[in-house]
Amino acid sequence: MSLKQYLFSLKKQIIIFSLFFFLFGYLGFFSSQSIPREAEIILQQVVAMMEPIAEMPVLGQFAFILLNNSFVLFLVVIFGLIFGIFPFLVLFSNAVLLGMVAFFAKNMFSWPVFFLATMPHGVIEVPALILSCAIGYRLGIAVFDRIFKKQGSIKLELNYALNSYLKVILPFLALAALIEVFITARLV
Repeated sequence: MSLKQYLFSLKKQIIIFSLFFFLFGYLGFFSSQSIPREAEIILQQVVAMMEPIAEMPVLGQFAFILLNNSFVLFLVVIFGLIFGIFPFLVLFSNAVLLGMVAFFAKNMFSWPVFFLATMPHGVIEVPALILSCAIGYRLGIAVFDRIFKKQGSIKLELNYALNSYLKVILPFLALAALIEVFITARLV
């Protein structure tokens, strides 16, 4: 199976994880509305973690963002082997956090500011996240099928997963990091 065929075969998982991303994003937005103090504490902790990155030189920011995102999405793919649970957890945390950011951005600034701060790199980074989750989940299914149904090949599925990670996800993350550091930072 070619890379293109493999990616196309993930269509169902991509749709499911896209729907979950939007659902969890809404959950983050509306939970921030219901418990704003707790959500604000979470966001303050995230901002505190990001401050040292903002003080780095631009190339350092790029390298940090690329390495961090690459490592996390690599773990999403690989830890999908544990029955596909880890991809859901990472998707949940990222989407809820984005929903929280959207809620506070709406109240503190405006929707255009929120979209300027997230869309340029987010249109690449979020699909890379969703694709990684779909691949990781598919690996989890392969493990389940091999253990309980005695069919399929984990090794073959892992080969497709790693090939997709290297040829699709990693370049997407590099492009998203470039946009985040060199374009998004200048827009906001």
